[in-house]
Amino acid sequence: MSPHNKGVILTLAGVAVLSLDALLIRLISADHWTLLFWRGLLLSLCIGTACLWRARRYRPTGRLISLGLGSALFYAICTVTFVISIRLTSVANTLIILSAAPLIGALLSRFVLRESVSGRTWLAIGLCMGGLALVFSGSQHEGHLLGDLTALLCAASMAAKFVVERAASPANMTPALVPAGLLVSLFALFQTPTLTMPAEDMLWMALLGLGVVPLAYALITQGPRYLPAAEVGLLMMLEMILGPLWVWLVLAEAPGEQAWMGGLVVLLALLLQRLPAPRRAAPVICDQA
Repeated sequence: MSPHNKGVILTLAGVAVLSLDALLIRLISADHWTLLFWRGLLLSLCIGTACLWRARRYRPTGRLISLGLGSALFYAICTVTFVISIRLTSVANTLIILSAAPLIGALLSRFVLRESVSGRTWLAIGLCMGGLALVFSGSQHEGHLLGDLTALLCAASMAAKFVVERAASPANMTPALVPAGLLVSLFALFQTPTLTMPAEDMLWMALLGLGVVPLAYALITQGPRYLPAAEVGLLMMLEMILGPLWVWLVLAEAPGEQAWMGGLVVLLALLLQRLPAPRRAAPVICDQA
């Protein structure tokens, strides 16, 4: 299997698992700061246990430690803003806005990693901004604007996380999830009114913190080892489709009309960005007698 295909499979598997995230957040009735505290702590415990088991195989350099801390910080911002956005706006709006992450990642890659950005990517960015404008226009009438802006910050931090992990390639950045989860827990600790959760939430919280989140991000974090940051972000598009589907099937929360329209525009933009570049015809040289 080629490294590229391996990266695609690992990332898609992680995103498929992560698509249950929004549904589980909806099912947990506890305060969102309480949810964030336990989500971060359980993630750190789960990934930390796995890293201790493999400690002999991992010897990070000073540069990797710095990049790992950067990845952890952006993950913490992404996690906090994601949960807050899910609570303040619809799941569909949040996931549609998160689909802008690959385009933001392409811009960051251009200026940070000096990777070139094609003309089609700039066009896709313009279309994406138009799609997001549709989502925002509907949110102003529904009172979801703050949640949508929080989702946009989440998309930017997610893109930054992938760019940092791309810069660390081919190193495995999974251990960075340990300080990332601790940062989330520490931040939530100073905000949460209580650390206790209703008994009916404990099963969902265990499934989220010990299953869905660690497994999903352990797989997704492998993506930038083999793929450009923008491509990892594009594969995250699968969550935009599956996430609202699970919420709709279980909780009957249907996305709004403008959210679907905006999502279609964003999808068109990202598909346009993924189309293979046309090949230039070789010049014909005529021999003159």
